[in-house]
Amino acid sequence: MEGTKPRTASSLGMFDLLKGVGMLLIVFAHTSELYPVGDISTITPVTFFLFAYRESLMAAFYIASGYGFRKRSIGKCISQQFKTLFKPYAYTGLATTIAHFVIHYKTFGNWNNAVYETYKVLGGFVLGLPHTATYFGQEFFSCGPMWYLLALMIGWILLDIILNIFPESYIKWAVLGTMLLGWGISLVWEAPFCIAQGMVTVPYLYIGFLAKKKRLFEKKFRPLAILGLLAAALGVALGVLLTGKTDCVSLGEWTMGPVSILLDGIVGLGFIVLFMKVQRLLDNPVTHLIEAVGRRSLYIFCIHTVELTAVPGT
Repeated sequence: MEGTKPRTASSLGMFDLLKGVGMLLIVFAHTSELYPVGDISTITPVTFFLFAYRESLMAAFYIASGYGFRKRSIGKCISQQFKTLFKPYAYTGLATTIAHFVIHYKTFGNWNNAVYETYKVLGGFVLGLPHTATYFGQEFFSCGPMWYLLALMIGWILLDIILNIFPESYIKWAVLGTMLLGWGISLVWEAPFCIAQGMVTVPYLYIGFLAKKKRLFEKKFRPLAILGLLAAALGVALGVLLTGKTDCVSLGEWTMGPVSILLDGIVGLGFIVLFMKVQRLLDNPVTHLIEAVGRRSLYIFCIHTVELTAVPGT
């Protein structure tokens, strides 16, 4: 049976369990106010469990995406990203805008208010805002979870540009410089189209690219490397406990600045190693169901955006 075949580090479904668990956790976290989890604005045992490693999990998603990255001409890269990422972003934005107007009008019965509120939703998608912000003196809502697709698209294009124009010995410094510039932009400006978030994700994509190039996931991790992953996880935990805050890529917030960005990437790499090991060891209906969620994560992501943004009270 196909389902009983061992999944290796080069197989297409090697990240399915990671994506499936991540997708379920994202939906749960976005609807946490519906559950008795307490005050999510303060760090408690529950909120620590839910949010302390949230951005490390996001980093793991970007690393997994970078694993499939292939250097190509800049023009081809841009064309590919518009086809694979911008199209679902645009379709989801259109569906969310229409659904928001219809639901808002049917719920409140005020045409002018429905038009005005929906205008703010549409503006958020057109500007690609990762969170609600004021542009041109007008408040616009965020594009919801779709910021992830925009940041991924920007990150892929930037990494391709770096690989094309920089000599190999300078690539890692260009990647690091791009990350620092993105972090700096997030401090002073809510840049449109998730430009800052995309710049910050470039190191994660590069880690995935190097992991594929060096066959990192086909090798056994040495004890020293495992200790390094655990130390990074401890660093993230200490940052959360000392500051009372958690990292948030969409908001451009990192408890320890660039250090947190890099620690999230290291812990994200650890998440991938852990989930790949679990996926190889476990083979049952539950894991198959979660893997099926992972394979359909883009569709679930788009539907979740419409539900989260267009439906009142969600």
